Amino acid sequence: MGIIQFKEANCKNCYKCIRNCGIKSICFHDEQASILEDKCVLCGKCTIVCPQNAKQVSSDLPLIKKYLEDGVKVIASIAPSYVAAFPDADFAAVSAALKKLGFSRVEETAIGATQVSSEYARLMREKKMKNIITTCCPTAVMLVEKYYPELISNLAPVVSPAVAHAKILKEIYGSRAKVVFIGPCISKKKEAESSNAINAVLLFDELIDWLKEAGVEVREPDAEPAEMHKTVSRLYPSPGGIIQTIPSENRRSYKSISVDGLDRCIAILQSILDHGIEGYFIEMSACAGSCVQGPGLHVHQTPLLISRDLLIANARKKTTSPKLMAEDVTLNLSAVYNDTMVRDKVPGEEDIQKILALTGKTREEDLLNCGTCGYSTCREKAIAVFQGKADIRMCLPYMREKAESMSNLVFENTPNAIFLLDKELNILEMNQAAKAFFNLPGGAGGMFIGMLLDMTDFDKFRETGEPVLDSRRQTRDKNHIIRQTIVAVPNGDCLVIARDVTLEEEERREHEKLRRETIDTAQKVIDKQMRVAQEIASLLGETTGETKAALTKLKRSIAQGESI
Repeated sequence: MGIIQFKEANCKNCYKCIRNCGIKSICFHDEQASILEDKCVLCGKCTIVCPQNAKQVSSDLPLIKKYLEDGVKVIASIAPSYVAAFPDADFAAVSAALKKLGFSRVEETAIGATQVSSEYARLMREKKMKNIITTCCPTAVMLVEKYYPELISNLAPVVSPAVAHAKILKEIYGSRAKVVFIGPCISKKKEAESSNAINAVLLFDELIDWLKEAGVEVREPDAEPAEMHKTVSRLYPSPGGIIQTIPSENRRSYKSISVDGLDRCIAILQSILDHGIEGYFIEMSACAGSCVQGPGLHVHQTPLLISRDLLIANARKKTTSPKLMAEDVTLNLSAVYNDTMVRDKVPGEEDIQKILALTGKTREEDLLNCGTCGYSTCREKAIAVFQGKADIRMCLPYMREKAESMSNLVFENTPNAIFLLDKELNILEMNQAAKAFFNLPGGAGGMFIGMLLDMTDFDKFRETGEPVLDSRRQTRDKNHIIRQTIVAVPNGDCLVIARDVTLEEEERREHEKLRRETIDTAQKVIDKQMRVAQEIASLLGETTGETKAALTKLKRSIAQGESI
């Protein structure tokens, strides 16, 4: 099961997730969207923009609770963006709350960030890389690995702060200890799967809900908080925060730039690829606003400017407690990144044109490029259809035109009279069958429907608002009998469908007359048969009596003769 799943029942074909997916890693089939896991970079934007809440993120919370129930040593590594999750609390209060949930120790992920910054500084001093792209954001790393594998050599060969801190904690407390990263990042779940250091990931939104469920308030401070000393690393979650942790003398060999937001990351990577740009240290974060605006913190999100101010204040805070053991541990933090790009089959021009033609796009002016389907251009959508990612019916203008065409065909060719009425029951529009039926060759726009049809059902319709279905009525001129249906349309107007059943009624009456005559004839035959039966019975009775008398007499005669 993937990290992001779609709830089937909730998808409403709005394509909003596809429109907001910068890399189009969502496919749509059988009226249901689904994640293309080999293409997804887990930016999590689809989980935020879905108006139906049809996306859900897999949760490690049951696993974490199991660790705690089993009495395993569980250590929390909490991202410095905790100031956005708990704007009214400091690290000591957050640490105390986590320990009440069962965590044996709580430390700041920024401890790992300090060592990662040291590695970045070393790479900048060595000046061996054409560009250095930070690898703190797993989504940005996956973006390069899956979509720009030519630029993998530009990725800093260093683990993320979360992995660095987890490795340090494992070094100190042993491999049996379980490290839980707590932060705003969904893609950390994927990083945890491959790191062998992070055992579980807890999103801030999940943590806040868990604290409420457990009745734990983030208020009282921890008596012995494991607060870090190189607090400048707490700036990591803000745009430009990584750059500020690297001494300026180490940054002279590269031009430093901060990029946040997946679309901007894509644009920068594409420009490097297209123009051979070199000499940049690029701090890259897939979330607009960086980590304090992460998808795992959108339910309880703090405004960006407030979060930024809190980060700065937290980074300037001086720590008076003893130095932590974790801040002095030095480990190998190198990482290797690989080409994981899935190369789709590319359609030829003929294939694209055939798919476009299926939606009525045969000329250049037919290509509206409206983006409603989620793709920027009609050609992009046609390519997605070819690759099995999109459904041909996702083109809203085409489906609307098709529906209108079908409606018009039905409207104009049905033998039933159809009227569209306004709120006052005046005729707005009528079809040809209605004009012919009521002998109105020029139409009857604005005419009150009561001039043509009986008002009984219309009065009932206006009173109750309920549809009238297949009601038998006479026309106002009494010349025809109809079956009429009256239904409301969303804008307050109503639709009337009248079916002429005059001939059917005449046939019904003839059939009823024939039925009655047949019944009368049958009754007469029955009555006659009964009379005949009675007469026969009477004759049989007389004959039987005479026969009985004759036989009795004969019997007696024979008897008397024998006695003589």
